[in-house]
Parts: sequence; C-alpha cells; structure tokens
Amino acid sequence: MKKTIKKPLTIATATPVPTQAKAPVAAGKPVAKIEPRTRIITAAAPIVIEAKIDVGFGNHLFVRGQGAGLSWERGVQLENVDSKTWRIAVPASDKLQFKLLINDSIWAQGEDVVAITGKKIEVTPAF
Repeated sequence: MKKTIKKPLTIATATPVPTQAKAPVAAGKPVAKIEPRTRIITAAAPIVIEAKIDVGFGNHLFVRGQGAGLSWERGVQLENVDSKTWRIAVPASDKLQFKLLINDSIWAQGEDVVAITGKKIEVTPAF
C-alpha cells in the first residue's frame, strides 16, 4: 500500500484595504475632505390641457405655445379622448403660454392661455 503524504494547507492573507482614506496634510494642517455631491433630478409636474370642443370628423386639435418644449412655429397634436374632448399632458417646470389650433392651421380666437405647473386647465376654444 502506497502512503499519501498530505501537504500542509497554506492560507493566503490579503493586505487589508482601508475603508476610509486619511485626509491629506498640508503644512501640518489637515486638508478638508471633499465629499461627492449627490445630484437630485426631479421630474417636472405635468400641465394637463383639456379642450372641450367638437372639431368635426377628420379634424385634429393642436397646441402651440411657449414653455415645456412647445413652439409658436409648429403645433403638437392633442389626444382625442371622446367626440368633444381633447387632451395633452406636457411636463413643465414653469408656466406655459399656449393657443389651440384646428389642424395646426386655424387659430383659436381670443388671448393666449396661461397654465401653471402641476395643474389641469380646461378650455372651450372658439374658432
């Protein structure tokens, strides 16, 4: 019978990694440690625009304006909820000034409408 010789088990030891680095010292005084800044991103509260109007079969309602990515040059189409309700929710961090248009070409009568962040505004435009 052959005798097996077992080698002693060696355990490797790792050099401990410091959990917190010491602050550098300049001219005998510790230098302030700079902590990483946390960046907080907040989502803009939506402004919900709801228009109560029947624009006729095949027509669509658009909004143009200033703020929340809107433009006075090109409109954004509202969603048709039912035969007399159109809706859009736009994320805004500030107030929004807008006007509604039929097929992005026929402007609603009257002054521009101003809406505030986080609010729902219901309008009944006249064309």
